[in-house]
Amino acid sequence: MRPSTLLRPLGAAALAVALLTIAPVTAGAAPGGKPGKPVKPAPSPTVSPTSGPVISGGTITPSTIVAGQLATQTITLTRPAPAGGLQVSVRGDVVYGAFVGSTVTVPEGRTSVSFPIRLAAHADTTQQRTVHALASGQPLIPAGTVTVVPEDPAVQGVKELHFDQRVVFNGADVTGTVELTAPARAGGLNVDLWSNTAYSGVRVHVPALVVVPEGATTASFTVPVRGDNVPGQGNPGAYLGTTGDSTPVAAVPTTFAVGGAYVPIGGTTTGVVGIGDTPNPDGTRVSLSVDLPGVSVPATVDVPPGSPGAVFPIVGSRDLRPSTTGTVTATWHGQTATGGLFVGY
Repeated sequence: MRPSTLLRPLGAAALAVALLTIAPVTAGAAPGGKPGKPVKPAPSPTVSPTSGPVISGGTITPSTIVAGQLATQTITLTRPAPAGGLQVSVRGDVVYGAFVGSTVTVPEGRTSVSFPIRLAAHADTTQQRTVHALASGQPLIPAGTVTVVPEDPAVQGVKELHFDQRVVFNGADVTGTVELTAPARAGGLNVDLWSNTAYSGVRVHVPALVVVPEGATTASFTVPVRGDNVPGQGNPGAYLGTTGDSTPVAAVPTTFAVGGAYVPIGGTTTGVVGIGDTPNPDGTRVSLSVDLPGVSVPATVDVPPGSPGAVFPIVGSRDLRPSTTGTVTATWHGQTATGGLFVGY
């Protein structure tokens, strides 16, 4: 399923702490005092947030950008950064992780730092976003505002997302490829990726984005597929502006098994069966059955040569009662495996 929100929120950034070392005041003879008489140490000076460099503001350029593309953010200080530099946390509805993370360092002796930021690609309306920053002892300070416009689908969009394997063992890698409707613009094009974890719990661990190089129409990435050792599938997607595509990838354990499923009333869902780690050079066939009236599966499903499993449709009739349960059974080479079915809307 595609996420309900247009933009993914970021997690809270860790606060950066600047440590100021103050030399201790030692005891000695007071001017005009008796030799050897201890002198009460003078109180240590209080260091206020404004006694060192603090954030004065920032800018984002260009001021208008297409969603999914890069901008340059600059954060400025009131005075030069101390020895070792000054760490600054950055927060906002932008994606930093693939570039600089949630903190940046203003180099020693400098009054500003500039770095790339990326605005999420999946947006369908023009929006204005403000980024904030903070240093130790200072509240959040506005550090730049940018207007984000969605990608025009008539100019550029996601044509397809596909993977090199339909069914893999749990924990194995798959290679995905994003294809655009037109060559990527100068500087390349960033496309959002989402794992879209399925009901089964299988997750295709796609990165936050993939960069299609300038002039190219495709970009590939290799990622792991992980589940809970029960056959199931995830449905990762790629999104740019108002366009997108998603493609399911199934994972199976190394033992013969069939996954359960949530069966929609009057709808169809996908079942997954795995034949384990038995070699399968020529392909094989698995028998299927179901014990719940109103739910149907094919009598057999063919597992392609070299594949550890296959997918099959599970169809629910319109007269099914919600919350009813049943079992799907797979039989292969004298082995039997079952998975639970649950009916709902």
